[in-house]
Amino acid sequence: MKELTTKQQRFVEEFCVDFDATNAAIRSGYSVQSAKSIGSENLSKPYLKDAVKKQLEHLSADAFISREVILNGLLKEAMGKGDNSTATARVSAWDKLAKLSGMFVDTAPQTTVDEFLRSLTERNAESRAIKGMLPKDHIDFDAIPFIDQDGNVVR
Repeated sequence: MKELTTKQQRFVEEFCVDFDATNAAIRSGYSVQSAKSIGSENLSKPYLKDAVKKQLEHLSADAFISREVILNGLLKEAMGKGDNSTATARVSAWDKLAKLSGMFVDTAPQTTVDEFLRSLTERNAESRAIKGMLPKDHIDFDAIPFIDQDGNVVR
């Protein structure tokens, strides 16, 4: 395989980040004016294609090792075999393992009580709107007394 220049090696690494040849060329040090053509040209070279493929395989292997280490750590904690393992840590590890295995889908995290209440209210309103159960659909506004500025009831 042909030896890559420093810019070409950088291009391979940058291309594997977002798969955008033009931006990879710019980040690799090629001029902005020629980045589009250089990016396209680099991807047409067989030895650069092979380098990209090798880089992706390397990144994939690293990601697999990281996933394996994480899963083994969680399993060890869930089984109570971790250092200073507590009941709370075991439950949390089982919860994370269940999520990772796809047993249940977590909803979007709520950061505050206000957001949770707002979300709940919106879902309830949508549900009632679909079923025609909004209060405005059942209120007779003519039957509601109106109080003027002086505190007198006006109908």
